[in-house]
Amino acid sequence: MTLNELCTNTTKFGALSTPAGSVEVAWTIDEEKQRLCLTWIERGGPPVQPPTRRSFGTRMMESLGQQLNGQVQLSYEPSGFVYSLDVPLRSIIAPA
Repeated sequence: MTLNELCTNTTKFGALSTPAGSVEVAWTIDEEKQRLCLTWIERGGPPVQPPTRRSFGTRMMESLGQQLNGQVQLSYEPSGFVYSLDVPLRSIIAPA
């Protein structure tokens, strides 16, 4: 649901609402700390401003960190929106 919300928002309001915009999705696994870090970075879209209210979508995206015993950060940089997810691997990998 979070990826759906990110895709919907970027096409309506964010980087992909303009021809020059782009989205970078990157992830790393820290083997030592046993953590997954995922980052969604928007560039080249309209200038970004923090929202004036917390919508259902924003609350839902933030809650993913809690649900997975990790952290979520939403950054409204003027150059583009950034979503970061940092969670323990044990929260996303099914036991063998």
